[in-house]
Amino acid sequence: MSHSHSITVAPDDNARFRRLLHGVLLTVLLLSVLSFMGLVASDTYSLSRAAFFPVFLGVIGLSYFQLKHSVQRGVSVLIVGLWGATSAITILFAGVHSANMLIYPFLIVLTGWLLGTRWLMGIAGSTIAMVMVLGVLEFQSFYHPSPRAGVVFVTLTLVSTLAAISFLTAVAYRSLSQKRDQAYTLAQQMAQQNMTLAQRERDLQMIMSHVSAGLASFDSNSRLRFGNQRYAALFGAQAEQLVGQHIAEYMPQPALDLMMPHWNQCLAGARAEYRRINCNPVTGEARIFDVALEPEYHEARVTGLFALLIDVTEEVAAEEHIKELNATLEKRVELRTQELHAALDTLQRSQEELARSETRAALNTLIASVTHELSTPLGNSLMVASTLVCESDEFQKAVDSNQLKRSDLNTFADAVRSGNDLLLRNLQRAADLLSKFKQVANDQASEQRRSFDLAIVVKEILDTLAPSLKRHPHRIVLDIPEGITMDSLPGPLGQVIINLTNNAYLHAFEGRSDGVLTFSASTDGDSVLLCCEDNGVGISDDNLQHLFEPFFSTKKGQGGTGLGMGIMENLVRKTLGGSLQIHSELGVGTRVDVHLPRVAPLVQRT
Repeated sequence: MSHSHSITVAPDDNARFRRLLHGVLLTVLLLSVLSFMGLVASDTYSLSRAAFFPVFLGVIGLSYFQLKHSVQRGVSVLIVGLWGATSAITILFAGVHSANMLIYPFLIVLTGWLLGTRWLMGIAGSTIAMVMVLGVLEFQSFYHPSPRAGVVFVTLTLVSTLAAISFLTAVAYRSLSQKRDQAYTLAQQMAQQNMTLAQRERDLQMIMSHVSAGLASFDSNSRLRFGNQRYAALFGAQAEQLVGQHIAEYMPQPALDLMMPHWNQCLAGARAEYRRINCNPVTGEARIFDVALEPEYHEARVTGLFALLIDVTEEVAAEEHIKELNATLEKRVELRTQELHAALDTLQRSQEELARSETRAALNTLIASVTHELSTPLGNSLMVASTLVCESDEFQKAVDSNQLKRSDLNTFADAVRSGNDLLLRNLQRAADLLSKFKQVANDQASEQRRSFDLAIVVKEILDTLAPSLKRHPHRIVLDIPEGITMDSLPGPLGQVIINLTNNAYLHAFEGRSDGVLTFSASTDGDSVLLCCEDNGVGISDDNLQHLFEPFFSTKKGQGGTGLGMGIMENLVRKTLGGSLQIHSELGVGTRVDVHLPRVAPLVQRT
């Protein structure tokens, strides 16, 4: 029940109250109809009694009309109207002996339930005062009520009134039960919410206590409401010791002077941030903190502020270190650049020296091969010359002793002719070898540009290598058609041919006696494809990836330096202006495709 002068209901309860009041109006209407029927059937029927029936109907109608606009007015009209009409009937007829006396308890209960305490006290007090006045007046014979109504009228009035009271009591009980259940449910919800709030408070306390930053809450008078232990430790105190103190009571004056402009700005409603140095009063350690001040609002008014202090000492030190590094970066970059240029120059000189060394090694190989090959024709020539000298001496002796015969002359002539033929053939062979060696050696040493036939140059190079390769059972197949003319550098090209041949004999044919190395070539307009293919052991994928890396060799310590392929790739790509591709399959063999321009670049790349 409400304890005010008006009915206060929630919007969702308004329709329920209206339905309830409609039921009350219908009950009152039935009560009036039954009473009127009892009056008509009674022998005490009178027009004055019947005149009140339209009054009741008018009160009910007016109350129903007011309910459409306001529950408060509808209920007020109903109770005041019924109380007034009932009181008039009671005073005019029968007094305290009237059956209408039962209507008053109905009105009192309805008033207290729907209109509140003040209305209840007014209706109940007015009813008690009227009954007492009527009783006293009748007792003193100042008031003489009319005779009671008939039995039928009284009976119907009592029955309908009791029924209305019972209906009202049942409705009130149901409403009270619903309110009780709602109160119980609300109590459970509030208990659950209290548990949740308590858990949140514990969680918040745990977070505040263990967060790595200092946290504090102040009221609008700058007094500490809460601070975690990390905040209190900044001032060498416990958190509970600082609660309730003004910020100026425990903060050092220098820090306070720095803070106050930002503090006042925050209390004025604007967020503030600044950085300060905190010196621990216990340990004396100086730390750098970033401070953030956040205003607290309540109903558009600043009621306090929150302070967050984050230790950034390590971050600041890192920033300073980075600034220092950046300040010296240019100098260090310049120094490193000089070092890199020096290293690059050294590397280029080393590469050039390695290339020269490789060239000298190839020339030494050619010299050894040609020297070995020349020993046979030169030895034969020396032997034939010695033989001819001896034959000449014998012939001269025969001439001097006048013992020369025709048969001796013929024998000497045959020997000279045969010796000269043999000597000529051996010397011609030596001359051919020297000519080829001279051309190949000159190309290797000078790296001069000239026009040449690819087949002839490759054959000359392989011929100079033939003496050193004779001790191996393998064979070389030359399948290069004549007529492929090139304007290039035969020296570097010869170096490539020598390296390909040596690699095949050293690596591809290891453990084999039937190795075949094939050189073939084809031309496509301005380019030439020189292919070197063997039927050797092949190269694994792992080794193939590192093949051109300096000093990579599978024969280190067994005659391999790991420089040949790198130098060969550099000669093909930079000196001859071409490209190099290697295809290999284990157990099948390896093919090296050398793509070369028929006319080498005029400006050679280094």
